[in-house]
Amino acid sequence: MKKHIFAAVAVAAALFTACNKDNEPIVPTPVDTDGSNVCITLADDAPTRAFFDATASAEAWEKSLSSLAVFAFDNGGSLIVRRDFTSAELTAKSATFSLPKSAAGTSCSFYAVANLDASSAKTKAALTALVENAAASYNGTFAEVSSKALRPGGFVMSGYKTQTVGAVNSTTNVGVTLKRTVAKVALQTTVDGSFAKKYGGTLTINCVKLSKAASQSLVVADATPSTGAMTFTHTQTPATASGKYNSLFYIYENGALTAGNRVLLEINATYDMDGNAATADDRSEVTYSIELAGKTAGEILRNGYYRIAANITGLVGQECAVSVTVADWEMPVTQTVELGA
Repeated sequence: MKKHIFAAVAVAAALFTACNKDNEPIVPTPVDTDGSNVCITLADDAPTRAFFDATASAEAWEKSLSSLAVFAFDNGGSLIVRRDFTSAELTAKSATFSLPKSAAGTSCSFYAVANLDASSAKTKAALTALVENAAASYNGTFAEVSSKALRPGGFVMSGYKTQTVGAVNSTTNVGVTLKRTVAKVALQTTVDGSFAKKYGGTLTINCVKLSKAASQSLVVADATPSTGAMTFTHTQTPATASGKYNSLFYIYENGALTAGNRVLLEINATYDMDGNAATADDRSEVTYSIELAGKTAGEILRNGYYRIAANITGLVGQECAVSVTVADWEMPVTQTVELGA
């Protein structure tokens, strides 16, 4: 009687929808057809949330799958088998494949990688060394990033679990939580009603520049976020809704950073003294800078959601009142900033 191993993939953001059948991956031949079987089962729950929603449930396009590969490694880090889901299996949210008999009673590591071709990794060391360096592919205009995944194939996600495989004819359940390699940064800017009383005229938000963000990330999470080159930059024109200016970015994780070296948001605005669009000689450019506090000490975590509420009260100086709560994408970290004299 064959021994069956069932691995249920639990997704932190309920991450899965069906993929395109035109992009069906190759399924490797089982190592040992008389050995253990692994059954991967996927969950599907994709409610849509409004921008800046405090409940922070992921959007459908933030959790969609175009591919999923599961790697099983032995205790020495050698690859036992890699299984790429077919499009039919993604639609059915279930796939079964074999492990050799020799895996019974041993400690194995199960790695899952979604929406990325990781087939070049032949060992655990190679897989955990894979780097993603395409931050620009996640970012675009507000209209684009607030309605779809810009990166071809969707958001890269990964997760792993090390567990001892049970004895022959037993069932071993393995839960693997997938997390996106990027964090989500949502900025909502308002011009406080007191601004017009103090200065008169008008203040118009032109664009928001994100800079000093990580330019690459390990595909599989390390024990602590690594901090490499912090050179990624993206500028976005905010969307206006109900008197609020909305901006949305996706960035890679980074470790703790000292003040002055953290991820930076710059709100670029124009102050028009008389509020008359027909005159230009009374206009001046104003920049408001916000360093991301992150989880703590500027640390940005993969799969994190960082909400920054910026309230502009003046033209010069900054007074920042910051409130931060720690959570994953499903619950946001909130940073409130008062800007101006």
